[in-house]
Amino acid sequence: MLIRLEDIPEIREEGYPLVMKTAVNRAQHSQDISVTWVKIWGHHKKMVCDLSDRVYYIIEGDGEFQVGDGAPFKVRAGDLVFIPRSVPYVFDGHMAYLVMNGPAFLPGSDRELE
Repeated sequence: MLIRLEDIPEIREEGYPLVMKTAVNRAQHSQDISVTWVKIWGHHKKMVCDLSDRVYYIIEGDGEFQVGDGAPFKVRAGDLVFIPRSVPYVFDGHMAYLVMNGPAFLPGSDRELE
Protein backbone atom coordinates (compact mmCIF):
# COMPACT_ATOMS: atom_id res chain seq x y z
CA MET A 1 0.00 0.00 0.00
CA LEU A 2 1.35 3.40 -1.01
CA ILE A 3 0.63 6.36 1.23
CA ARG A 4 1.46 9.81 -0.12
CA LEU A 5 1.81 12.48 2.53
CA GLU A 6 0.84 15.13 -0.01
CA ASP A 7 -2.62 13.51 -0.25
CA ILE A 8 -3.26 13.64 3.51
CA PRO A 9 -4.83 16.80 4.96
CA GLU A 10 -3.01 18.69 7.70
CA ILE A 11 -4.46 18.68 11.20
CA ARG A 12 -3.88 21.56 13.64
CA GLU A 13 -4.12 20.59 17.27
CA GLU A 14 -5.37 23.33 19.61
CA GLY A 15 -2.78 24.40 22.18
CA TYR A 16 0.25 23.09 20.29
CA PRO A 17 2.50 24.97 17.81
CA LEU A 18 2.33 22.21 15.19
CA VAL A 19 0.60 20.69 12.17
CA MET A 20 0.41 16.97 11.51
CA LYS A 21 -0.67 14.35 9.01
CA THR A 22 -1.79 10.94 10.22
CA ALA A 23 -0.23 8.56 7.68
CA VAL A 24 -0.70 5.11 9.26
CA ASN A 25 -3.36 4.78 11.92
CA ARG A 26 -5.19 2.26 14.05
CA ALA A 27 -8.60 2.73 12.40
CA GLN A 28 -7.49 2.28 8.78
CA HIS A 29 -4.28 0.27 8.84
CA SER A 30 -3.03 -1.60 11.90
CA GLN A 31 -3.39 -1.82 15.66
CA ASP A 32 0.32 -2.64 15.87
CA ILE A 33 1.90 0.57 14.53
CA SER A 34 1.03 4.14 13.67
CA VAL A 35 3.04 6.81 11.84
CA THR A 36 2.36 10.54 11.92
CA TRP A 37 4.23 13.32 10.10
CA VAL A 38 4.57 16.47 12.23
CA LYS A 39 6.03 19.94 11.80
CA ILE A 40 6.58 21.85 15.07
CA TRP A 41 7.81 25.35 15.82
CA GLY A 42 8.13 25.73 19.56
CA HIS A 43 7.57 23.88 22.83
CA HIS A 44 5.63 20.61 23.14
CA LYS A 45 4.12 20.07 26.58
CA LYS A 46 5.59 17.41 28.87
CA MET A 47 3.69 14.16 28.40
CA VAL A 48 3.67 10.43 28.91
CA CYS A 49 2.09 7.59 26.93
CA ASP A 50 1.30 4.45 28.93
CA LEU A 51 0.11 2.47 25.88
CA SER A 52 2.91 2.70 23.30
CA ASP A 53 6.64 2.84 22.84
CA ARG A 54 7.46 5.78 20.59
CA VAL A 55 10.18 6.60 18.07
CA TYR A 56 10.78 10.07 16.67
CA TYR A 57 12.72 10.34 13.39
CA ILE A 58 13.87 13.91 12.74
CA ILE A 59 13.48 14.72 9.03
CA GLU A 60 14.63 18.34 9.07
CA GLY A 61 15.47 21.10 11.50
CA ASP A 62 16.69 20.76 15.06
CA GLY A 63 15.43 20.66 18.60
CA GLU A 64 15.95 19.39 22.11
CA PHE A 65 14.43 16.43 23.98
CA GLN A 66 14.45 15.41 27.61
CA VAL A 67 13.43 11.79 28.26
CA GLY A 68 12.61 10.75 31.83
CA ASP A 69 15.10 12.11 34.35
CA GLY A 70 17.90 12.17 31.79
CA ALA A 71 19.76 15.29 30.74
CA PRO A 72 18.30 17.26 27.81
CA PHE A 73 19.95 16.51 24.46
CA LYS A 74 20.03 18.19 21.07
CA VAL A 75 18.64 16.52 17.95
CA ARG A 76 18.98 17.27 14.25
CA ALA A 77 17.94 15.80 10.91
CA GLY A 78 18.71 12.08 10.69
CA ASP A 79 18.46 11.43 14.45
CA LEU A 80 16.14 8.92 16.11
CA VAL A 81 14.77 9.34 19.64
CA PHE A 82 13.29 6.33 21.46
CA ILE A 83 10.71 6.95 24.20
CA PRO A 84 9.73 3.83 26.18
CA ARG A 85 6.09 3.59 27.23
CA SER A 86 5.30 5.17 30.60
CA VAL A 87 8.40 7.41 30.52
CA PRO A 88 7.66 11.17 30.64
CA TYR A 89 9.31 13.39 28.04
CA VAL A 90 9.30 16.93 26.72
CA PHE A 91 10.77 18.56 23.63
CA ASP A 92 10.91 21.72 21.56
CA GLY A 93 12.40 23.00 18.35
CA HIS A 94 11.76 23.90 14.78
CA MET A 95 11.64 20.58 12.99
CA ALA A 96 9.71 18.12 10.89
CA TYR A 97 9.62 14.54 12.14
CA LEU A 98 7.88 11.21 11.91
CA VAL A 99 6.55 9.78 15.16
CA MET A 100 5.93 6.02 15.20
CA ASN A 101 3.94 4.29 17.94
CA GLY A 102 3.84 0.58 18.72
CA PRO A 103 1.17 -0.47 19.40
CA ALA A 104 -0.63 2.10 17.26
CA PHE A 105 -1.55 5.44 18.80
CA LEU A 106 -4.92 5.45 20.52
CA PRO A 107 -6.53 8.87 21.06
CA GLY A 108 -6.60 9.66 24.76
CA SER A 109 -3.53 7.53 25.58
CA ASP A 110 -1.27 10.58 26.07
CA ARG A 111 -1.33 12.38 29.40
CA GLU A 112 -0.08 15.97 29.70
CA LEU A 113 2.10 16.50 32.76
CA GLU A 114 2.49 20.30 32.75
